[in-house]
Amino acid sequence: MELPSLPRRTFYFVRHGVTDYNRSRRVMGQIDVPLNAEGRRQAGSAAVSLRGTGVGSIFTSPLSRARETAAIIGAVLGVDVHVAEGLMERHWGIFQDRDISHRPLDADPEGGETQAAFMARAIGAVAGLPGPPPVLLVAHNGVCRALRRHLGLSGAEGAVPNAVPLRFDPTPAGWSETPVGSGIVR
Repeated sequence: MELPSLPRRTFYFVRHGVTDYNRSRRVMGQIDVPLNAEGRRQAGSAAVSLRGTGVGSIFTSPLSRARETAAIIGAVLGVDVHVAEGLMERHWGIFQDRDISHRPLDADPEGGETQAAFMARAIGAVAGLPGPPPVLLVAHNGVCRALRRHLGLSGAEGAVPNAVPLRFDPTPAGWSETPVGSGIVR
């Protein structure tokens, strides 16, 4: 299945702040787990890091951990937050609510969403987002990894830290990813 191209313009991504499931290394998938106090603090720090970036619109997953992260950031930046259903985390079927060590990343889970269906949904959602650029996406580990794979970035399966803003820029050779406030480019 051919995935749509993303507009060649800078965008930002923030994975939601930490939850109790993250701390206990449990698969959330589409289980609606809220932020914990640390996650709310992280979201506030991410907002401060994003000041001065010119974010013009914010789109978030409908899951509460992402919505709350986006709301905290939006309040600091003075930017409205819009829910985009397609930014929801992958449904991990039988692996949801289990220890993360049981979840194989390269398998299509029983009762869950296939990798192909997830990629099509997530990339399709990002490709179709309106709004003044640069756009900020507030979503999940799986969505960021899907974006990295689609954009051809090395280390696509690498860790996506909670509430660390990432800047994605088109380059002559493809795309780059840079943590905001850091000189490191992937």
